[in-house]
Amino acid sequence: MSDYLKDLLRLPVGVRRFLMTEALYGIGIGLYALVLNLHLLSKGLKEDQIGALVSVGILIMGILAIPVSLLANRLGRKKLLTIGILFVAAGNILYALSGEIVYFYLAQVLVSIGLTLVETTEVQLLFHYCSSRKEEMRAFSLMFAVFTAFTGAGTLIAGYLPSGAGEGEGYRTALLLAGLVLVIHGVIRGLILPAESSITLKENSQGAIRSRESLPRWKLKLPSSKLWLFSVFMALLGGALAITGSFLNVIVKYRLGWLDDNVSLLLAVAGIVLFVSSLLTPYMMERFGQHHAIISVFIINIVLFTALFWVMPVWMFMILFLIRGGGATMLSNLVDSQLMSALKEKERNLFAGMRSVFRSVGSSITTYFAGLILAGADYQMPFLFTAVVLGIGLVYYMRWVRPILD
Repeated sequence: MSDYLKDLLRLPVGVRRFLMTEALYGIGIGLYALVLNLHLLSKGLKEDQIGALVSVGILIMGILAIPVSLLANRLGRKKLLTIGILFVAAGNILYALSGEIVYFYLAQVLVSIGLTLVETTEVQLLFHYCSSRKEEMRAFSLMFAVFTAFTGAGTLIAGYLPSGAGEGEGYRTALLLAGLVLVIHGVIRGLILPAESSITLKENSQGAIRSRESLPRWKLKLPSSKLWLFSVFMALLGGALAITGSFLNVIVKYRLGWLDDNVSLLLAVAGIVLFVSSLLTPYMMERFGQHHAIISVFIINIVLFTALFWVMPVWMFMILFLIRGGGATMLSNLVDSQLMSALKEKERNLFAGMRSVFRSVGSSITTYFAGLILAGADYQMPFLFTAVVLGIGLVYYMRWVRPILD
């Protein structure tokens, strides 16, 4: 274990710079994630309207994902990543300054465009700075560890802002602060991250040309069967985790009857649990093997989400809720890193786009139905819904994904 921790400090310079700047991204997203739903509720929107708003945003991400992934080959992933962060910042600022639903949809469009640019470029750029699959797995988990730790910090800050300024104004302050942090983050990342190698980009382009020359014309228009299988799997997993993930603050606030500062404190502690689980993900994979680790974490998550469906004392809910966060994070990290590492460099941009499309479709469908469930003041059923979809995902992994990874 000590050797593993020492190896984390020897990652390439590009990875280290990426991880240092990830802290600001975590703070900005933490501020935004805690208060957005509460801000919308304070402006008079209902839970089903919020679910529809989020679903539209997710669908926009799905529509744009593949064009953005193709654009990354031409413009470079670093440039698109930086632009994406600034779009998310602009969306936060518009959310803060507007009060009508039409402007909320416009803000969601900006955020969705930005998140699409970020999600379809960040992992490939991070992997570009690595020199081996082991480094890729460790760098990915560290990225998520830093992100979740500082998301918790942003969440904690956001939870205490409303207490000093009245609800609506406090939420507005948190969103404006999130926008400022993200602007600073985008500028810093654009300045200090190493540029992508033009040689690598050229090789990817030449590799794509050689692939086109060696395949029949009708096959050139279609992704490989591996990409399709992986993408459908991401739709199931993304949809499952979005059921509660999109409404964690609302579920905790109204199921437990808590004030915002208590909600933010619990979610901040959850961020620490997510940090630890992300840090340990590569160790679990290297210690037990990828398949045993993924299957075990799948089963643990199904059991935890099923348990959270039942009525229980507050202290027990808090413990299971925190463990659930760590388990979901570990599952997402294991799956994302293993699927991306299983692909060749020239396939990764396309998969990033397809992954985002399918994850967006799955997430938008489940988020919409979760919003309908919460509109009926049922803050338990989303957990059982999640367990069922995760069960389907486990069967899919065993039947179709595992043989490919083998």
